[in-house]
Amino acid sequence: MSVRRIRAVPVTALALATALVATACGGSGGGEEDGGSGTVRMLVNITDNLTQAKWDELVAPFEEETGIDVQIEGPSGQSVAETFPSQLAAGTAPDVIESIFPSADTAPEILDLTEFEWAQDTPMSDLYATDGQVNVVGVGMQAQSLLFYNKDLFAQAGISETPQTWDEFDAALAALQDEGVPTPIGFAADWATGVQVQQMWHPQQNVATPGWQQSVADGSSTLGEQFQPMFDHVADWIEAGYTTADDVATDSGTQEANFIAGDVGIYPMGSWFTTTLAASPPDFEVGVFAAPVEEAGDYPGPMGATLAFPYMVRQGASDVDAATQLVEYLVTDEDAIATQAEMDNFNREGLDVTADEFAASVQELVEAAPSFAVPGNQTVGDFALPVAGFNPKFTELVQGLWQGRPAADVAADLTTWYDAEAMG
Repeated sequence: MSVRRIRAVPVTALALATALVATACGGSGGGEEDGGSGTVRMLVNITDNLTQAKWDELVAPFEEETGIDVQIEGPSGQSVAETFPSQLAAGTAPDVIESIFPSADTAPEILDLTEFEWAQDTPMSDLYATDGQVNVVGVGMQAQSLLFYNKDLFAQAGISETPQTWDEFDAALAALQDEGVPTPIGFAADWATGVQVQQMWHPQQNVATPGWQQSVADGSSTLGEQFQPMFDHVADWIEAGYTTADDVATDSGTQEANFIAGDVGIYPMGSWFTTTLAASPPDFEVGVFAAPVEEAGDYPGPMGATLAFPYMVRQGASDVDAATQLVEYLVTDEDAIATQAEMDNFNREGLDVTADEFAASVQELVEAAPSFAVPGNQTVGDFALPVAGFNPKFTELVQGLWQGRPAADVAADLTTWYDAEAMG
């Protein structure tokens, strides 16, 4: 469950490879003469930072070197996840799809990339593979099991070392409270609550039960058993006053602002929080450490992470060879990788993050992690739970802890929900 070092392939090498294939076949690679259209339609996520212009700039060097025309398309619906299935049904699907993963309905339409060495060498390809088959590849990962903290508040509270075990973590929260920190640990509302609780539990969960999703799927463990120990921790923190019901009524943007203002001691959040910190640097020094485990000897535990910039090739692409070349360029070319890192934060081995102190701190933790683990909402691969809707239900139930529900009851309800969903 580790990230393999990635071989960088320059655009010129891709162009040369295309030419060699074309020569062998007696045609021009990716062009109409060898049966291809010479055009690749790519459906991408369009946001404030992932703009049409930035996508066009990203693929421009590839177009120039290969002669392949890349047409960038944004979603026609609310999202790529909504648009792609609709386009499949209408017979207007694109050739390359970015930002989503194969589902039970779309997987048969996605090209198997297993035979390509470059695909095998991409980040987290093993964790997103199904029975060894790779049909989605990415540029990097977004680390999740992270705890951002206010170094000034830690010093004032007499905390000289970041906690590695749950006992040490509880002691740190108590010290922050004794120092008068308004919010020793900052949970947030809506989607954030469930994500934060999961992120903190990833390391210990995967120390105790590596590949825990498979244990739940085969019946050797229940979903409630997997999470009740974490629910117990949260319930204890609520009882002690380290976090209150006001926290889970506070949206993540406001809670992030509270952290930046110096009112929060520890803020659990994924690596994407570094973008916010870089845009609005606090007046204090920010630190980050990996979530704790039960025994110090197991620290750091497996790092929870998700695939960044995932790409898929449709089997029925108008020019499969050209589409595959484009994806290879996007996930292996050093300049393309650097450009995507500027578009949206992610981590990977060897990525230059020296210009961003916050991303650099996260990068150190990523490189120190013994392995990586996917979260419970994983929808593809051997480490996916065989149900849909995990994150919303998990968040709904876990928020009940702040309303006084016992941890055991929340865990039991999680198991009941899973069993009903798994039975169909």
